[in-house]
Amino acid sequence: MPVRARSPADSRRAGWLVFLGLVCSYAYFFQGGGWNPNSRLALTRALAERGTIAIDDYRESTEDWALSGGHFYTNKAPGLSFAAAPAWLLARALPASPLGEDRRLLVGGYLANLLANALPSALLGVLLFHCLGWLGAGDAPGRAWLAWAYGLGTLAFPYSTAFYAHQPAAALSFGAFAAWLAARARRDGRALALLAGAAAGAGVLFELSSALVVVALGLALLREERGHRLLPWYALGGLPAAAALALYLQAAFGSPLTTPFLHANPQVEVRVEGALFGLPPPARIAELLVLPFRGLFFTSPILALAPLGYGALRRTDPRAAWVCLAVPLGFLVLVASFHAWHGGFAPGPRYLIPCLPFLFVPAALVARRIPRIAAALAGLSVAAMLAITSVAVEIPTSASNPLFQFVLPQLAQGRVAVNPQGLDQLRPDPRSFAGKAPENASSFNLGELLWPHRAWSLVPLLGLWLALATLLVRRTRAARAAVGDPTRSP
Repeated sequence: MPVRARSPADSRRAGWLVFLGLVCSYAYFFQGGGWNPNSRLALTRALAERGTIAIDDYRESTEDWALSGGHFYTNKAPGLSFAAAPAWLLARALPASPLGEDRRLLVGGYLANLLANALPSALLGVLLFHCLGWLGAGDAPGRAWLAWAYGLGTLAFPYSTAFYAHQPAAALSFGAFAAWLAARARRDGRALALLAGAAAGAGVLFELSSALVVVALGLALLREERGHRLLPWYALGGLPAAAALALYLQAAFGSPLTTPFLHANPQVEVRVEGALFGLPPPARIAELLVLPFRGLFFTSPILALAPLGYGALRRTDPRAAWVCLAVPLGFLVLVASFHAWHGGFAPGPRYLIPCLPFLFVPAALVARRIPRIAAALAGLSVAAMLAITSVAVEIPTSASNPLFQFVLPQLAQGRVAVNPQGLDQLRPDPRSFAGKAPENASSFNLGELLWPHRAWSLVPLLGLWLALATLLVRRTRAARAAVGDPTRSP
């Protein structure tokens, strides 16, 4: 029998530790610019400063644009920009002096990322913590360790510090999964089914690939005994997001049934014989999972436990196991079919990020059965992700092994925050392609207030981790003692 939390209060305290550890870690860093984040920020600024969805006035900072009707638009889904516009308005309300315009741009980007990306990402960790409890993955302290392993040991960490939409899409999609789990446990789950549909639909506003989650949860409802009664409420919940996306596409591109990719900069979008997608080569699966260039398990070996955990999850909850298998497989096939599968400047397979919490659930279930191996894999994962987050998220494609050829050499020289492109730059610094990226005024960590451009700037964050880990160790020991088995892993 799985170990349960000692009390709701104990679970709440551990949940707060999860949130505090993740939100402080994510807020500690800001990754600056790049074509992708600059494109999303261009729409944020257009909305806040011009009241328009066209990015004509901000296009000089990105090549990730789409052209329609003589105007430029972002070639991304609009959700992150919509969510970040209030933060940008707040930054613009700050006095220009003593910040100066460049500093105000940096503050605006940081606040936009903090509120629209880092905060939802930290809440995702709390959601994962509670869902693991519902699925019998151990007591509250043990689940807190697991939630930290996900939040700090996967691409969730670096991409919570850069203005990408992958993590908010993951938070909304997994929030839909959590609502779906809760709806099945209620006699009348209509309100929760409505919430699940709303969250899943909103995820598509952030990343169009999140439509896979919408479909997977809908099919899972059809397989439920009460699913036919809940499915209409699930569909109804998704209508507002679908309507918002349709209106945006109509206004920008003249049709609610098109996508920004069809109008994107032809110099950026990778096409083969005019198509964005093709049959996925088998070798690409290895590239996405295990090889150094973009291998998911290469930099996050904790996720390699997932295949071993599906049996345990299936015994606990067959429907949840089906969803947690279907979503990662769907993403894997979709991304492998995409001709630009590598994601450009990146430390790993960033297009897979929205499915990672679904992949982590079975990994968590098997982790508590092999605690020493899981702890070692989690430690390696967190170390790799801390190194990447400290150095850069925008890593040139010239590095065939981003971790060993770009990130670790920079850290060995004591250099941090060298993201190669600024918030207002159109091109990366050419020195980045030779692994000699200069310190970037648009990238920073908060420790640089004490140690500018030095690895010592990570010391305050490591001190916070040590303090929180000490608190959690005490709770872990108390939880083990409460069940009368001090050797049992949480």
